[in-house]
Amino acid sequence: MKKKLLTAATMAALLLGSSTTFATTKIEWLQWFAAENSNGFYTKMVKEFEAKNPDIEVKLVTQPFGKVRESIITNRAIGLGSDVLGLNMPWTSVFLKMGVLEPLDEYLARDNSFKTTDLVQAPIGKINGKTWMVPLNAFPFVMHYNKALLKQAGFTAPPTSWAELKTMATKISTLGKGISGLGLPFSSQPPSNGPILTFLPLLYTAGGRIMDGTTPNFDNATVVQTLELLNDLKGSGAVAAGFASRTGGVDLEEFIAGRTGFLISPGVHASAIQRGNPKLEYGLASVPKLNKSAYRVHGWELGIAADSKNKEAAWKLIDFLLSKEVNARFAANSKALPGNLAALDKEAAKNSQIQSSMIAILNDHEPVEELRQAPKSLASWSIMTEEIQKMLTGTQSPVQTATAVQDRWLKLLK
Repeated sequence: MKKKLLTAATMAALLLGSSTTFATTKIEWLQWFAAENSNGFYTKMVKEFEAKNPDIEVKLVTQPFGKVRESIITNRAIGLGSDVLGLNMPWTSVFLKMGVLEPLDEYLARDNSFKTTDLVQAPIGKINGKTWMVPLNAFPFVMHYNKALLKQAGFTAPPTSWAELKTMATKISTLGKGISGLGLPFSSQPPSNGPILTFLPLLYTAGGRIMDGTTPNFDNATVVQTLELLNDLKGSGAVAAGFASRTGGVDLEEFIAGRTGFLISPGVHASAIQRGNPKLEYGLASVPKLNKSAYRVHGWELGIAADSKNKEAAWKLIDFLLSKEVNARFAANSKALPGNLAALDKEAAKNSQIQSSMIAILNDHEPVEELRQAPKSLASWSIMTEEIQKMLTGTQSPVQTATAVQDRWLKLLK
Protein backbone atom coordinates (compact mmCIF):
# COMPACT_ATOMS: atom_id res chain seq x y z
CA MET A 1 0.00 0.00 0.00
CA LYS A 2 2.78 2.41 0.92
CA LYS A 3 4.51 1.63 -2.33
CA LYS A 4 1.40 2.49 -4.31
CA LEU A 5 0.90 5.74 -2.38
CA LEU A 6 4.55 6.69 -2.91
CA THR A 7 4.30 5.98 -6.58
CA ALA A 8 1.18 8.13 -6.91
CA ALA A 9 2.83 10.98 -5.04
CA THR A 10 5.92 10.71 -7.17
CA MET A 11 3.82 10.77 -10.33
CA ALA A 12 1.95 13.85 -9.11
CA ALA A 13 5.23 15.61 -8.38
CA LEU A 14 6.56 14.69 -11.81
CA LEU A 15 3.44 15.99 -13.47
CA LEU A 16 3.66 19.23 -11.49
CA GLY A 17 7.32 19.61 -12.38
CA SER A 18 6.56 18.93 -16.04
CA SER A 19 3.85 21.56 -16.06
CA THR A 20 6.21 24.11 -14.50
CA THR A 21 9.07 23.33 -16.88
CA PHE A 22 6.98 23.77 -20.03
CA ALA A 23 4.80 26.66 -18.92
CA THR A 24 4.48 29.00 -21.91
CA THR A 25 5.12 32.75 -21.80
CA LYS A 26 3.19 34.52 -24.56
CA ILE A 27 4.53 37.69 -26.16
CA GLU A 28 3.44 39.84 -29.10
CA TRP A 29 5.69 41.33 -31.75
CA LEU A 30 4.08 44.31 -33.49
CA GLN A 31 5.74 45.40 -36.74
CA TRP A 32 5.20 46.35 -40.38
CA PHE A 33 8.21 44.41 -41.68
CA ALA A 34 6.26 41.29 -42.67
CA ALA A 35 3.75 43.45 -44.57
CA GLU A 36 6.56 44.16 -47.04
CA ASN A 37 7.33 40.47 -47.49
CA SER A 38 4.83 37.87 -48.73
CA ASN A 39 6.82 34.63 -48.65
CA GLY A 40 6.24 33.73 -45.01
CA PHE A 41 9.80 34.57 -43.97
CA TYR A 42 8.82 36.18 -40.66
CA THR A 43 6.49 33.34 -39.70
CA LYS A 44 9.35 30.89 -40.29
CA MET A 45 11.69 32.97 -38.14
CA VAL A 46 9.17 33.03 -35.29
CA LYS A 47 8.80 29.24 -35.47
CA GLU A 48 12.58 28.85 -35.43
CA PHE A 49 12.78 31.03 -32.32
CA GLU A 50 10.00 29.07 -30.62
CA ALA A 51 11.76 25.79 -31.39
CA LYS A 52 14.85 27.11 -29.59
CA ASN A 53 12.76 28.60 -26.77
CA PRO A 54 9.87 26.16 -26.17
CA ASP A 55 8.77 28.12 -23.11
CA ILE A 56 7.98 31.23 -25.21
CA GLU A 57 5.18 31.65 -27.73
CA VAL A 58 5.31 34.61 -30.13
CA LYS A 59 2.26 36.20 -31.72
CA LEU A 60 3.36 38.02 -34.88
CA VAL A 61 1.17 41.10 -35.31
CA THR A 62 1.62 42.64 -38.77
CA GLN A 63 0.16 45.99 -39.81
CA PRO A 64 0.94 48.51 -42.58
CA PHE A 65 3.71 50.96 -41.71
CA GLY A 66 1.31 53.89 -41.36
CA LYS A 67 -0.81 51.96 -38.83
CA VAL A 68 1.90 50.74 -36.46
CA ARG A 69 2.67 54.11 -34.83
CA GLU A 70 -1.03 54.78 -34.29
CA SER A 71 -1.54 51.31 -32.79
CA ILE A 72 1.33 51.74 -30.32
CA ILE A 73 -0.08 55.06 -29.12
CA THR A 74 -3.69 53.80 -28.93
CA ASN A 75 -2.75 50.57 -27.17
CA ARG A 76 -0.69 52.48 -24.64
CA ALA A 77 -3.68 54.71 -23.83
CA ILE A 78 -6.03 51.78 -23.12
CA GLY A 79 -3.48 49.70 -21.23
CA LEU A 80 -2.96 47.06 -23.90
CA GLY A 81 -0.20 46.47 -26.38
CA SER A 82 2.58 44.32 -27.71
CA ASP A 83 5.84 43.38 -25.99
CA VAL A 84 8.36 43.74 -28.83
CA LEU A 85 7.81 46.84 -30.97
CA GLY A 86 8.92 47.56 -34.50
CA LEU A 87 10.09 51.18 -34.40
CA ASN A 88 10.90 54.05 -36.73
CA MET A 89 13.49 56.47 -35.34
CA PRO A 90 11.48 59.68 -35.97
CA TRP A 91 8.83 58.38 -33.53
CA THR A 92 11.30 58.39 -30.64
CA SER A 93 10.69 61.77 -29.02
CA VAL A 94 6.92 61.28 -28.94
CA PHE A 95 7.24 57.78 -27.51
CA LEU A 96 9.69 58.90 -24.82
CA LYS A 97 7.37 61.71 -23.78
CA MET A 98 4.55 59.17 -23.45
CA GLY A 99 6.71 56.64 -21.61
CA VAL A 100 6.16 53.96 -24.24
CA LEU A 101 9.66 52.47 -24.31
CA GLU A 102 11.72 50.39 -21.89
CA PRO A 103 15.41 51.41 -21.48
CA LEU A 104 17.63 48.70 -22.95
CA ASP A 105 20.98 49.44 -21.26
CA GLU A 106 20.65 46.65 -18.70
CA TYR A 107 19.86 44.13 -21.43
CA LEU A 108 22.69 45.31 -23.69
CA ALA A 109 25.17 44.90 -20.82
CA ARG A 110 24.52 41.16 -20.68
CA ASP A 111 26.37 38.32 -22.37
CA ASN A 112 24.25 38.43 -25.52
CA SER A 113 24.57 36.64 -28.86
CA PHE A 114 25.95 39.89 -30.34
CA LYS A 115 28.33 42.65 -29.33
CA THR A 116 26.86 46.09 -28.77
CA THR A 117 29.90 47.62 -30.51
CA ASP A 118 28.98 45.68 -33.68
CA LEU A 119 25.57 47.33 -33.97
CA VAL A 120 24.86 50.29 -36.26
CA GLN A 121 25.43 53.05 -33.75
CA ALA A 122 22.91 55.77 -34.66
CA PRO A 123 19.79 54.03 -33.26
CA ILE A 124 21.49 53.06 -29.99
CA GLY A 125 22.81 56.54 -29.25
CA LYS A 126 21.70 57.58 -25.79
CA ILE A 127 18.85 60.01 -25.20
CA ASN A 128 18.36 61.16 -21.61
CA GLY A 129 21.32 58.96 -20.75
CA LYS A 130 19.68 55.74 -21.96
CA THR A 131 19.42 53.51 -25.03
CA TRP A 132 15.85 52.88 -26.22
CA MET A 133 16.09 50.78 -29.37
CA VAL A 134 18.37 48.52 -31.40
CA PRO A 135 18.72 48.19 -35.21
CA LEU A 136 17.32 45.15 -36.99
CA ASN A 137 18.71 46.39 -40.31
CA ALA A 138 20.15 49.56 -41.83
CA PHE A 139 19.55 51.65 -44.95
CA PRO A 140 22.33 54.21 -45.44
CA PHE A 141 21.30 57.14 -47.64
CA VAL A 142 23.40 57.08 -50.80
CA MET A 143 23.77 58.61 -54.25
CA HIS A 144 22.35 56.39 -57.02
CA TYR A 145 23.65 57.38 -60.43
CA ASN A 146 22.86 56.64 -64.07
CA LYS A 147 26.13 55.56 -65.70
CA ALA A 148 24.84 56.04 -69.25
CA LEU A 149 23.70 59.64 -68.66
CA LEU A 150 26.95 60.41 -66.87
CA LYS A 151 28.91 59.12 -69.85
CA GLN A 152 26.75 61.03 -72.36
CA ALA A 153 27.45 64.22 -70.42
CA GLY A 154 31.19 63.57 -70.67
CA PHE A 155 31.98 62.24 -67.19
CA THR A 156 33.60 58.96 -66.18
CA ALA A 157 32.82 58.82 -62.44
CA PRO A 158 30.04 60.03 -60.12
CA PRO A 159 30.40 63.31 -58.20
CA THR A 160 32.25 63.21 -54.89
CA SER A 161 31.84 66.89 -53.94
CA TRP A 162 29.06 69.48 -53.95
CA ALA A 163 30.82 71.38 -56.72
CA GLU A 164 31.03 68.26 -58.90
CA LEU A 165 27.38 67.47 -58.21
CA LYS A 166 26.30 70.89 -59.46
CA THR A 167 28.52 70.68 -62.54
CA MET A 168 27.47 67.17 -63.53
CA ALA A 169 23.76 67.55 -62.74
CA THR A 170 23.63 70.78 -64.75
CA LYS A 171 25.36 69.19 -67.75
CA ILE A 172 23.13 66.11 -67.67
CA SER A 173 20.06 68.37 -67.71
CA THR A 174 21.19 69.76 -71.09
CA LEU A 175 20.90 66.33 -72.75
CA GLY A 176 17.23 67.00 -73.55
CA LYS A 177 14.41 64.46 -74.02
CA GLY A 178 13.02 65.09 -70.53
CA ILE A 179 16.33 64.30 -68.85
CA SER A 180 17.18 66.05 -65.57
CA GLY A 181 20.25 65.98 -63.38
CA LEU A 182 18.56 65.64 -60.01
CA GLY A 183 15.09 65.49 -58.52
CA LEU A 184 14.05 67.50 -55.47
CA PRO A 185 10.90 65.92 -53.99
CA PHE A 186 9.34 68.85 -52.14
CA SER A 187 5.65 68.02 -52.35
CA SER A 188 3.69 69.51 -49.44
CA GLN A 189 1.31 66.56 -49.43
CA PRO A 190 1.80 64.16 -46.49
CA PRO A 191 4.27 62.88 -45.49
CA SER A 192 6.07 66.02 -46.79
CA ASN A 193 9.38 64.21 -46.29
CA GLY A 194 11.40 65.68 -49.16
CA PRO A 195 13.80 67.56 -46.84
CA ILE A 196 14.77 64.40 -44.97
CA LEU A 197 15.36 62.60 -48.28
CA THR A 198 17.63 65.17 -49.94
CA PHE A 199 18.41 68.18 -47.75
CA LEU A 200 19.52 66.30 -44.62
CA PRO A 201 21.87 63.82 -46.36
CA LEU A 202 23.65 66.78 -48.01
CA LEU A 203 23.71 68.79 -44.78
CA TYR A 204 25.41 65.95 -42.91
CA THR A 205 28.24 65.84 -45.44
CA ALA A 206 28.92 69.46 -44.49
CA GLY A 207 29.08 68.49 -40.82
CA GLY A 208 25.84 70.36 -40.17
CA ARG A 209 22.89 69.60 -37.87
CA ILE A 210 19.33 70.88 -37.49
CA MET A 211 19.11 70.11 -33.77
CA ASP A 212 21.18 70.95 -30.71
CA GLY A 213 20.20 67.93 -28.63
CA THR A 214 16.42 68.32 -28.47
CA THR A 215 16.48 72.06 -29.23
CA PRO A 216 15.82 73.29 -32.80
CA ASN A 217 18.98 74.72 -34.40
CA PHE A 218 17.95 75.38 -37.98
CA ASP A 219 19.17 78.95 -38.38
CA ASN A 220 22.89 78.16 -38.43
CA ALA A 221 25.52 78.87 -41.09
CA THR A 222 25.87 75.27 -42.32
CA VAL A 223 22.13 74.89 -42.82
CA VAL A 224 22.13 78.14 -44.82
CA GLN A 225 25.07 76.85 -46.88
CA THR A 226 23.16 73.66 -47.72
CA LEU A 227 20.03 75.61 -48.64
CA GLU A 228 22.20 77.74 -50.94
CA LEU A 229 23.33 74.54 -52.67
CA LEU A 230 19.71 73.52 -53.34
CA ASN A 231 18.98 77.03 -54.61
CA ASP A 232 22.04 76.95 -56.88
CA LEU A 233 21.04 73.56 -58.29
CA LYS A 234 17.56 74.89 -59.06
CA GLY A 235 18.94 78.13 -60.55
CA SER A 236 21.40 76.28 -62.80
CA GLY A 237 18.65 74.18 -64.38
CA ALA A 238 19.93 70.94 -62.83
CA VAL A 239 16.67 70.13 -61.02
CA ALA A 240 13.71 68.29 -62.53
CA ALA A 241 10.57 70.36 -63.09
CA GLY A 242 7.65 70.15 -60.68
CA PHE A 243 9.56 69.96 -57.42
CA ALA A 244 6.56 71.36 -55.50
CA SER A 245 4.45 68.32 -56.39
CA ARG A 246 7.23 65.77 -56.62
CA THR A 247 7.43 62.99 -54.01
CA GLY A 248 10.15 60.51 -53.14
CA GLY A 249 8.18 57.84 -54.99
CA VAL A 250 8.13 59.91 -58.17
CA ASP A 251 11.86 60.55 -57.78
CA LEU A 252 12.51 56.82 -57.65
CA GLU A 253 10.23 56.07 -60.62
CA GLU A 254 11.91 58.72 -62.77
CA PHE A 255 15.34 57.34 -61.95
CA ILE A 256 14.25 53.78 -62.75
CA ALA A 257 12.88 55.03 -66.08
CA GLY A 258 16.32 56.44 -66.91
CA ARG A 259 15.25 60.09 -66.92
CA THR A 260 17.30 61.33 -63.93
CA GLY A 261 21.06 61.38 -63.52
CA PHE A 262 21.23 61.25 -59.72
CA LEU A 263 18.96 60.10 -56.92
CA ILE A 264 19.64 60.61 -53.20
CA SER A 265 17.70 57.95 -51.30
CA PRO A 266 18.13 54.91 -49.02
CA GLY A 267 20.44 52.20 -50.31
CA VAL A 268 17.57 49.71 -50.08
CA HIS A 269 16.20 51.26 -53.28
CA ALA A 270 19.00 49.50 -55.16
CA SER A 271 16.92 46.33 -55.37
CA ALA A 272 13.87 48.25 -56.67
CA ILE A 273 16.02 49.99 -59.27
CA GLN A 274 17.61 46.78 -60.51
CA ARG A 275 14.30 44.93 -60.49
CA GLY A 276 12.41 47.80 -62.15
CA ASN A 277 14.89 48.30 -64.99
CA PRO A 278 17.44 45.48 -65.35
CA LYS A 279 18.91 47.17 -68.43
CA LEU A 280 19.72 50.42 -66.60
CA GLU A 281 23.44 51.14 -66.41
CA TYR A 282 23.42 51.88 -62.72
CA GLY A 283 25.86 52.55 -59.88
CA LEU A 284 25.82 53.54 -56.22
CA ALA A 285 28.16 55.89 -54.36
CA SER A 286 28.40 58.10 -51.28
CA VAL A 287 26.36 61.30 -51.16
CA PRO A 288 28.66 64.07 -52.51
CA LYS A 289 30.26 65.92 -49.64
CA LEU A 290 31.34 69.41 -48.78
CA ASN A 291 33.92 68.48 -46.15
CA LYS A 292 32.80 65.39 -44.24
CA SER A 293 32.15 61.72 -45.04
CA ALA A 294 28.81 61.12 -43.36
CA TYR A 295 25.47 59.55 -44.17
CA ARG A 296 21.93 59.77 -42.90
CA VAL A 297 20.98 56.32 -41.65
CA HIS A 298 17.50 54.86 -41.65
CA GLY A 299 16.33 51.37 -40.82
CA TRP A 300 13.97 49.11 -38.94
CA GLU A 301 14.45 49.25 -35.18
CA LEU A 302 13.28 47.10 -32.27
CA GLY A 303 12.27 48.08 -28.76
CA ILE A 304 10.48 46.70 -25.70
CA ALA A 305 7.23 48.21 -24.44
CA ALA A 306 7.57 49.77 -20.99
CA ASP A 307 4.25 48.18 -20.01
CA SER A 308 5.25 44.67 -21.13
CA LYS A 309 4.69 42.00 -18.48
CA ASN A 310 7.20 39.71 -20.19
CA LYS A 311 10.28 41.83 -20.82
CA GLU A 312 12.75 38.99 -20.34
CA ALA A 313 11.03 36.91 -23.01
CA ALA A 314 10.83 39.99 -25.24
CA TRP A 315 14.58 40.50 -24.94
CA LYS A 316 15.23 36.84 -25.77
CA LEU A 317 13.44 37.41 -29.09
CA ILE A 318 15.45 40.57 -29.80
CA ASP A 319 18.69 38.80 -28.89
CA PHE A 320 17.77 36.01 -31.33
CA LEU A 321 16.98 38.48 -34.12
CA LEU A 322 20.32 40.28 -33.69
CA SER A 323 22.44 37.13 -33.56
CA LYS A 324 24.92 37.05 -36.43
CA GLU A 325 23.44 34.22 -38.50
CA VAL A 326 19.79 35.23 -38.05
CA ASN A 327 20.43 38.95 -38.60
CA ALA A 328 22.26 38.17 -41.84
CA ARG A 329 19.14 36.39 -43.10
CA PHE A 330 16.91 39.30 -42.11
CA ALA A 331 19.17 41.73 -43.95
CA ALA A 332 19.17 39.61 -47.10
CA ASN A 333 15.40 39.23 -46.97
CA SER A 334 14.80 42.98 -46.58
CA LYS A 335 17.43 43.85 -49.21
CA ALA A 336 19.21 45.94 -46.59
CA LEU A 337 22.39 45.82 -44.55
CA PRO A 338 22.28 44.09 -41.16
CA GLY A 339 21.81 45.98 -37.92
CA ASN A 340 24.57 43.75 -36.52
CA LEU A 341 27.54 44.62 -38.74
CA ALA A 342 29.26 41.37 -37.76
CA ALA A 343 26.66 39.73 -40.03
CA LEU A 344 27.95 41.48 -43.16
CA ASP A 345 28.76 39.00 -45.90
CA LYS A 346 31.88 40.77 -47.15
CA GLU A 347 32.92 37.91 -49.43
CA ALA A 348 29.60 37.95 -51.29
CA ALA A 349 29.77 41.74 -51.53
CA LYS A 350 33.05 41.55 -53.45
CA ASN A 351 31.03 40.46 -56.49
CA SER A 352 28.55 43.31 -56.19
CA GLN A 353 29.51 46.96 -56.67
CA ILE A 354 26.24 47.96 -55.03
CA GLN A 355 26.78 45.91 -51.87
CA SER A 356 30.49 46.69 -51.59
CA SER A 357 29.76 50.42 -51.93
CA MET A 358 27.16 50.31 -49.14
CA ILE A 359 29.52 48.35 -46.89
CA ALA A 360 32.27 50.91 -47.51
CA ILE A 361 29.87 53.71 -46.56
CA LEU A 362 28.91 51.93 -43.34
CA ASN A 363 32.53 51.25 -42.44
CA ASP A 364 34.13 54.57 -43.38
CA HIS A 365 31.45 57.25 -42.90
CA GLU A 366 29.81 58.78 -39.84
CA PRO A 367 26.16 57.72 -39.33
CA VAL A 368 23.75 60.51 -38.40
CA GLU A 369 20.09 60.37 -37.39
CA GLU A 370 18.74 63.49 -35.71
CA LEU A 371 15.05 62.75 -36.14
CA ARG A 372 15.04 60.56 -33.03
CA GLN A 373 15.34 63.76 -30.99
CA ALA A 374 13.19 66.06 -33.09
CA PRO A 375 9.89 66.91 -31.35
CA LYS A 376 6.72 66.47 -33.42
CA SER A 377 8.81 65.25 -36.32
CA LEU A 378 5.99 64.90 -38.88
CA ALA A 379 4.87 68.49 -38.34
CA SER A 380 8.48 69.70 -38.52
CA TRP A 381 8.89 68.02 -41.93
CA SER A 382 5.90 69.96 -43.26
CA ILE A 383 7.37 73.24 -42.03
CA MET A 384 10.72 72.54 -43.70
CA THR A 385 8.98 71.59 -46.94
CA GLU A 386 6.81 74.70 -47.04
CA GLU A 387 9.67 77.10 -46.36
CA ILE A 388 12.11 75.43 -48.79
CA GLN A 389 9.38 75.56 -51.45
CA LYS A 390 9.22 79.33 -50.95
CA MET A 391 12.98 79.56 -51.39
CA LEU A 392 13.01 77.47 -54.57
CA THR A 393 10.26 79.61 -56.10
CA GLY A 394 12.27 82.76 -55.35
CA THR A 395 9.97 84.12 -52.64
CA GLN A 396 12.66 84.17 -49.94
CA SER A 397 16.42 83.74 -49.54
CA PRO A 398 18.23 80.80 -47.91
CA VAL A 399 18.87 82.94 -44.82
CA GLN A 400 15.20 83.90 -44.59
CA THR A 401 14.24 80.26 -45.06
CA ALA A 402 16.46 79.10 -42.20
CA THR A 403 15.08 81.82 -39.93
CA ALA A 404 11.47 81.04 -40.84
CA VAL A 405 11.88 77.31 -40.13
CA GLN A 406 13.56 78.02 -36.79
CA ASP A 407 10.82 80.43 -35.70
CA ARG A 408 8.04 78.06 -36.68
CA TRP A 409 9.72 75.11 -34.97
CA LEU A 410 10.01 77.06 -31.71
CA LYS A 411 6.31 77.96 -31.92
CA LEU A 412 5.52 74.31 -32.63
CA LEU A 413 7.24 73.32 -29.40
CA LYS A 414 5.15 75.79 -27.41
